[in-house]
Amino acid sequence: MITVSPGTPEDFADLNAFTAAAIGPAFYRPDLTAEQVAENDRIASIARQVALDAIEHPERAVFVAKDGETLAGFVILDFKDAAMPELDWLIVAPAYQGKGVRQGSGGHAAGRLMEHALAFIGEGRPVQLGVIHFNARAIAFYKKHGFEDTGRTVGRHKIPRRLMIRPAR
Repeated sequence: MITVSPGTPEDFADLNAFTAAAIGPAFYRPDLTAEQVAENDRIASIARQVALDAIEHPERAVFVAKDGETLAGFVILDFKDAAMPELDWLIVAPAYQGKGVRQGSGGHAAGRLMEHALAFIGEGRPVQLGVIHFNARAIAFYKKHGFEDTGRTVGRHKIPRRLMIRPAR
C-alpha cells in the first residue's frame, strides 16, 4: 500500500541513485547533445541535496510516497510565488512508474503524490510546473490531473521545458 508523508532526511540516503534510475527512460534520448546529457546527469547528482535543502526551506515542501519502508517517489513544491506555487520535482522509482490503479489498493505512487501535493497547495490557487517537452507520458499524466500545456517554454534548461498550469478551482 502506497502511503504519502512529509519527507525526512532519512528518506533520502540514496536519492541521487534513485533519481538517476527514475529519470533515465523519460529524460534521455539518443539525439541529446553532450550538454543535454550533462544537464540530466547533473539533475541526478543534486537530487539529494535539493531534497534536504527543501525540507529546511520555509517556502518549500517535500513529500514522499512509500511502499512499506521502500521509497516509491517524492515531490518537491515551491511556494516562492505564493499566488502560483510550483510543482518543482515529481520523481517516481521505475518499479512504480506506469502502474496506475494496478499497483494495488493504495493507488500508484505518482498519483498519490500528485493528489497529496494538490491538496496541500489547495484548490484556490493555480499551480505551475515545467516538463521536458518530449516527455509525452508525463504530459499526459499532468493533463489527467488538470494541468494545461501553455505552449510556452520555461526555465533556462538545455532540454526545453513546457510550462503547464493547473488553474485554480
